[in-house]
Amino acid sequence: MKFTVMIFSVLFLFLSASCVKAQSNTLGLILNDSSASYEGYTLFSPIGSTGTFLIDNKGYLVHSWPGKYRPAQSVKLLPDGSLLRPAVIQSGNLFNQGGAGGRVERYDWNGNLTWSFDYYNENHCTHHDIDYMPNGDILMIAWEKKTPDEAVAAGRNPADIDTALWPGEIIEVKPVGDSSGSIVWEWHVWDHLIQDYDSSKSNYGNVAEHPELVDINYGRAFEDWLHINSVRYNAQRDEILLSVHNFNEIWVIDHSTTTAQAAGHSGGNKGKGGDLIYRWGNPLAYRAGTASDQKLFQQHDATWIDQGLPGEGDIMIFN
Repeated sequence: MKFTVMIFSVLFLFLSASCVKAQSNTLGLILNDSSASYEGYTLFSPIGSTGTFLIDNKGYLVHSWPGKYRPAQSVKLLPDGSLLRPAVIQSGNLFNQGGAGGRVERYDWNGNLTWSFDYYNENHCTHHDIDYMPNGDILMIAWEKKTPDEAVAAGRNPADIDTALWPGEIIEVKPVGDSSGSIVWEWHVWDHLIQDYDSSKSNYGNVAEHPELVDINYGRAFEDWLHINSVRYNAQRDEILLSVHNFNEIWVIDHSTTTAQAAGHSGGNKGKGGDLIYRWGNPLAYRAGTASDQKLFQQHDATWIDQGLPGEGDIMIFN
């Protein structure tokens, strides 16, 4: 019995020493109201750093992951303790707006790189956010390039075109091996446009009568037309929530479609294909209100509130 107790004591001292070593003080903690703050941990990956950090409510470092690249604006801690993060690897010669990344990486708890996926070239580049799906697939936001000719053909006012137009796409990637992936589903905003500028184009129509479509002439004359900055999957609804920064809106699209249906206007649980099934924040974007009706202003991080939490099923936004 004495031998068993001695072994336990040594083990306890070893674990205690390990915990103290990991808990180096982290600068930046301003307030910890234990009566109001959520009892948990905070995960963050500073824009100017290649590392990712997990701290407790006292500001102590619980764990960290090294990295080779800066983050492309988000990071996720998965149920098995691994880390999923977009990384900035794209060349400066390619489209390089805020949030540009080009790669998504996965690290195990010990900081070993276990998977990566690159999606950047002269026509595409992942950026900002990702979301991990229950089936192990990963949703990614990306830009896709449209030439001035393609933009004009879609009814864009030529006066509002710079060197190109980069609208948004959402891809669902199934990891393959340790450095590859297969795109198993995709959605492109380019398939869901309307405009009332050029009556000779097939998507000419009454913008106010079609809130499910996106007015290609709304917004700034800027290459990064939409600047989608967050993506979240709702498994219960099989829907995807997007934050569209430059439109000051959130959008919801149906994920139950096939890729072919997502490119059209019918099919899926809602019967609307890849058209928008919900939008909110700025009625000006679809001629349904005035400036006084605008609710969102360059918002970020639109998030479904998980089941079992206060407000479950609602949407939370950093406005």
